Amino acid sequence: MSSPLSTHPDEREPWNEAHDRLVQFLNTFALRDHAHISRLALELLDQAREIHRLDPTRDPTTVTMEQAQKRLASWLATNLGEEGEAPSKILANGYIALLLSRFYRTAPTAFLEIPLREDLRGSMRQTLLTAGPDLNISSMTPRHLDFGPMLDLARQTWHRWDAKAFAVALLFWGAVYTILYLWLAEAL
Repeated sequence: MSSPLSTHPDEREPWNEAHDRLVQFLNTFALRDHAHISRLALELLDQAREIHRLDPTRDPTTVTMEQAQKRLASWLATNLGEEGEAPSKILANGYIALLLSRFYRTAPTAFLEIPLREDLRGSMRQTLLTAGPDLNISSMTPRHLDFGPMLDLARQTWHRWDAKAFAVALLFWGAVYTILYLWLAEAL
């Protein structure tokens, strides 16, 4: 069986770059099993080569990373039950679910495994975060706010102008400013 990769150096170098980039991408998931990362990288690289044969004008690194992102999004959507969602939402929720479930530490060889064990799938789904409720358009009628005794206290204070209290407060904050200024100027 002939190798799918030509031995010509000009054609080998882009695929080496694609492999290196793919391994870096897979390493971002902090999987502790380096052999599993290598197996995944070679599997994804072979799939990217098959796609590249159909359209050889595309860059091998781009094809490889697109294939890796699609595979990851599909795997996450299946395991999180988000098949109908946008890929960006799936990836964002999936990254969070992976991190919070500590999946990468407890079962690194199950990453991108099909089918995923039910206990791992459950732990990922359990940690999935929802930022908030869905946005619904509703009508809000304005109501009078009751500030209670604070409003009366504020009104009484505002109407009583005391020049002596103002001067004492001004002197106090001036002294605080001066002390802090001298202390900081000396520290620098």
